[in-house]
Amino acid sequence: MEREIQVIAPTPKPKFLLDGSKLLPNQKRVAAYCRVSSDKDEQLNSFDNQVDEWRQRLANDPNVILVDIYADEGISGTSEEGRLEFQRMIRDAKAGKIDKIVTKSISRFARNIQTSINIARELKAIGVEIYFDNEHISTLDPSSEMLFTISAIMAQEESRHISDNVKWTFNKKKKEGVPMVSSNLLGYRRDPNNEKNLIIIPEEAAIVKEIFELYVQDVGTNEIGRIMQSKGYLTRRKGTKWYNSTIEGIITNEKYCGDLLLQKSVTIDFLNHKRVRNEGIEEQVYIKNNHEPIVSREIWEKAQLIYARNREKFRGANPDSRKYASQYPLSGMLVCLKCGDTFKRRHWTQGYPTPRIMFQCNGYVLNYAEDKCGAKPISEDIVLKATTEVINRVYFDKGKALTKLMNNIALHTEAGNIQEQIDDLKRQKESLEDEISDVITKKQNTMDEIEKIVLEKQYKERIIDYRELDMKISELECKAREAELSKLRLLDMSKNIGGQRLTAETLTKPIVNTCLQAIIVVNRHELVFVLPNNEKANYHYIKEKRASLVEHTPLLEGDVTLERRFRDEHLHYKVVLV
Repeated sequence: MEREIQVIAPTPKPKFLLDGSKLLPNQKRVAAYCRVSSDKDEQLNSFDNQVDEWRQRLANDPNVILVDIYADEGISGTSEEGRLEFQRMIRDAKAGKIDKIVTKSISRFARNIQTSINIARELKAIGVEIYFDNEHISTLDPSSEMLFTISAIMAQEESRHISDNVKWTFNKKKKEGVPMVSSNLLGYRRDPNNEKNLIIIPEEAAIVKEIFELYVQDVGTNEIGRIMQSKGYLTRRKGTKWYNSTIEGIITNEKYCGDLLLQKSVTIDFLNHKRVRNEGIEEQVYIKNNHEPIVSREIWEKAQLIYARNREKFRGANPDSRKYASQYPLSGMLVCLKCGDTFKRRHWTQGYPTPRIMFQCNGYVLNYAEDKCGAKPISEDIVLKATTEVINRVYFDKGKALTKLMNNIALHTEAGNIQEQIDDLKRQKESLEDEISDVITKKQNTMDEIEKIVLEKQYKERIIDYRELDMKISELECKAREAELSKLRLLDMSKNIGGQRLTAETLTKPIVNTCLQAIIVVNRHELVFVLPNNEKANYHYIKEKRASLVEHTPLLEGDVTLERRFRDEHLHYKVVLV
């Protein structure tokens, strides 16, 4: 039997319009994509022209059924993120609603090579064509793929060039002192008549002043947030919820004392526009007395010292302990001898004749069964009684504890030449930078291999010296900050304590913060009070040294007793210096 070969012509799958009507064989469902990257007038005119042009051109072709004109206004083309119309168009194409996409140019479609090529190939695989009018390129034409790739590379390079121009303009403005200020900065608006100036908004400035005044009184950021919320104040974004980060952002913003720090963050990738904190990546410019301040420099500087102190104190601490560290007089102050975690304030209603407030180790409260700390809870009222007695004995009875503490702090604050040492080391560092640059230049220019080896050795030696100088400067800056904190503590001692002996009812968080560094809970019947002297005594240090601290020779010790309904409660305490 003779073989028969039959060729079967392709039968295109029928296509339908949105109204359900069938598409004729020679008709195509076409979409147009338009985009401009800014909302300036000339760009918007270009945008309107693009839309009108495509609408007219596509309407005059009888074989074209216009699906839609997808248009992104004032959006960058280096990323799909934010281009909602672009994303909708791609979804519609993949859903089988579009046969062909037309756009002015590759740079209008996307300035990212990877985005352009990936999307073109994805749509080509399902038979959807993209036509670039300026370049006369169709993605369905096999011969044009290389030309398309080259054009996409050029579009990306054009975007890089634009990014560099924007950076140059920004750097120029930065050095001229033009503030790059968010339009929703609480308390300020940009002056429409002078781009270098900021104008104070009185009603918002009053909120900022209140936040600073509370903070320098040692009111915690969580408590300040609750106060702001209770008064119905709105945040810079017109929200009613005041988060911890919101308060911290205000406290640490130099603009409120009239200064201006430019280039706080930088864009590290022009394609995805990702910005990161500028920590030594690019140069910054700090302008002092740039505009009218909302708070005095004295209050600003005190707030920064308190902020630095609090960060040092709770560095590495459990997030839960930090959250409530300024809510009650003893919050965040008690450290467990067994596991080193802080104690959490809890309301107990079972096991006692009346409800009682207890402190319980976070190592027990937050950890799973196998990791639980075995420390027993301790009642708040007896700790408050012991704390009040300790502060009264140390700061009012003028015993040897106070004398030794004051001597320690005074000794610490006498380091007036610290800044001179820092300045001298910085000058040495600058000189060393010049030497390193000279060695690098000589190494690049020499052809002598022996000389290269000698220069490489010199380079490594100078780099080691440079790093050592850096470390010394950091240590001295830390010491200078501690000295300032010591002075602040001396001032706070006289201001917060006053001349009247304390009771458990008059004990406040600022007083506890001023007078004590930590309270180590040995067990439910024994406490060790640690007096401050700012020598590395943050939470991490106390946690690490807790076992040795409880063994220190006490400056003083004593006992307190609380009468209970069934059995009196006793507690022994010791006072030590870090």
